Amino acid sequence: MTSLLHWGQAAFSPRRIALVGASEEKGKAGKLLMDNLLGNPDTQVVPIHPSAVAIMGLPAYATVAAVPQPVDLAIVVTPAGSTPAILRDCAAARVPVVMVLSGGFAETGAAGAALEQELRAIAQANGIRLIGPNCLGVIDSTQQLNASMAMGIPASGGVALFTQSGSYAMAAFSRSQEGAIGFSKVLSAGNKADVNEVDAVRFFGADPATRVLALVLESVSDGAALVQALRAVTPHKPVVILKTGRSQAGQRAASSHTAALAQDFAITRALLRQAGAILVDDGLTLFDVAAGLDCQGILRGPRVAIISNSGGTGVELTDLCEAQGLQVPQLSDSLQAAIAAHLPAHGSAANPIDVTTAWARFPAMYGQSIQALLESDEVDAVIPVLLQRSALDEGVIDAVIAQSQQARAKGIDKPIHVCWAAPAQAEPMRRKLMAAGIPCHDWAARSARVLAYCRAPAQAPPVPVQTALPFPAAFDPHIAWPEPAQLFAQLNAWNLPLAAYRCVNDAPAAAQAARALGFPVALKAIRTGLLHKTEAGAVRLNLRDADAVLLACADFDTRLGTGPVLVQAQAKPGVELMLGAVRDPTFGPVIVFGLGGVWAEVLGDVVMRLCPLSPAEVELALTELRAQSLLDGARGTEPVDRHALAQLISRVSEWIARAPWCRELDLNPVIAHGSSFVIVDARMRVEKEKS
Repeated sequence: MTSLLHWGQAAFSPRRIALVGASEEKGKAGKLLMDNLLGNPDTQVVPIHPSAVAIMGLPAYATVAAVPQPVDLAIVVTPAGSTPAILRDCAAARVPVVMVLSGGFAETGAAGAALEQELRAIAQANGIRLIGPNCLGVIDSTQQLNASMAMGIPASGGVALFTQSGSYAMAAFSRSQEGAIGFSKVLSAGNKADVNEVDAVRFFGADPATRVLALVLESVSDGAALVQALRAVTPHKPVVILKTGRSQAGQRAASSHTAALAQDFAITRALLRQAGAILVDDGLTLFDVAAGLDCQGILRGPRVAIISNSGGTGVELTDLCEAQGLQVPQLSDSLQAAIAAHLPAHGSAANPIDVTTAWARFPAMYGQSIQALLESDEVDAVIPVLLQRSALDEGVIDAVIAQSQQARAKGIDKPIHVCWAAPAQAEPMRRKLMAAGIPCHDWAARSARVLAYCRAPAQAPPVPVQTALPFPAAFDPHIAWPEPAQLFAQLNAWNLPLAAYRCVNDAPAAAQAARALGFPVALKAIRTGLLHKTEAGAVRLNLRDADAVLLACADFDTRLGTGPVLVQAQAKPGVELMLGAVRDPTFGPVIVFGLGGVWAEVLGDVVMRLCPLSPAEVELALTELRAQSLLDGARGTEPVDRHALAQLISRVSEWIARAPWCRELDLNPVIAHGSSFVIVDARMRVEKEKS
């Protein structure tokens, strides 16, 4: 009889576990696993050993198939070379989930990768979900299941952790022992031969014991599927992600500005944010943010109130909050009056609130100030700064806890995060706060940073992709970069605002085209393999008569060899933007937009999003540009109509989503004048999909 459990249930709530490689010998992985597994009385453990009759008092079997009852989860800790035969044995026993903790696979080289591929093939052929290989295992803190090589079970809480690296799972245990975080489940997936982050997001997202998801990603197995899974989960549960591994632009064969800007790491971070995830930069922040979200919930607005018994620390924290994009607003006269009623005459009820050094009154001043702030509609979060005497005063600690609990009882869900700057002897007070679900962050910089990460990410609903477009008949499938005549015709068909142009074959025709377009004109040499025209001296601007055009053509022919030229109506100066796209092998079509011109790669001030996207989502994305103020007019330039720009970018994103044969698109510069736009230069790399 086979188990009918979902893979997640079989892994985290198994009724029966077969341990292949079980042992009684100290120092062996099989002994450690037996000890860990036997800590859960609700799961039957079945040792698998080729010759032993019993192990640690439990009946042992030579194979998994020999076990008389159905097995939900098989754990393998034998050498890598033995695992294919073991997986076939599990298939014969109809085991739904097999977890291979053993190393010696893809992480060791080509031979190990081939062995890992063999495991994957066996699992897929037999409907087995494979966790690992080369992984630490799984832990369910709520059920006290330790199906891993970890030294213990983390403290119970609402955070589910997915990681490839076992070290982060170990760190989860130690961090929880410090009282800083609690976990519902931990999944260390190792090489991710089968079960991966997409499976984890889907399972944890539906898990009632999980309130927050924390992911450490070394790689992304299926970007499009991960984005889809995150979009389904993040509206209901926060997802915090640490993405490690920063790829360099030089690692990819980039032949356009767009491809150079769209590094793998940058794409991954941008698109995970687009799907609603919170991206952090280090493991400690991952745990701190996840714990803060679990205990205090999401920060629904940017307004923060600060209470301190040190004016200097309050000012420092104010500066740091503002630097993180938070706001420390001036409080209304009525709210200040309500707070001032509990402060000494020389205290300050402005924000930050300074309760001064009136030590005996600390509990009342902190408590009453927190209550007034939480019950007002002027702030979205409160940061009490506790340092030295205020941190050592248990009355202050009790007041903070009481006000937090009373606010929750009234349905007020504004988060309280404590900025902790205290001596070592105050550690019991810190643990008391954390046990009550109030995060404590060391010093001002960390407090501001963690709280800022707890903001609710802005999300827009995904735009459906329309019918795919066939490979253009005018394009030669053997030419990766279509010539301007064919490319510009395609962009015209997409109704994109190209500068008026003519493609001609010689100098006399260029002069005639210039007269037809009207002077001044721009002239660009068209030569096979010439992509970066400016660097090659293949561009002439502001040509004001036919003689200038003829001279420019002659210069091109002398330096670059004879060939066609592109004649364009000279665009008047404006705000130079770039708009492009790449088809990422992990995520699919990605649009890139930002400041353009010759400085596009130098400045790197761009935003990336998965295609297609709506105009509303584009307008939101434009606020991420560091130099977005240039869109609003600078040094006398006309402000760019953001709504019109968003319409253009959205239209391009929809075309790219429908054109699987477009591998790279580079529109740079796009010159903006108010609500009108002119595409001055364009390149596209194409690849006809094999039928």
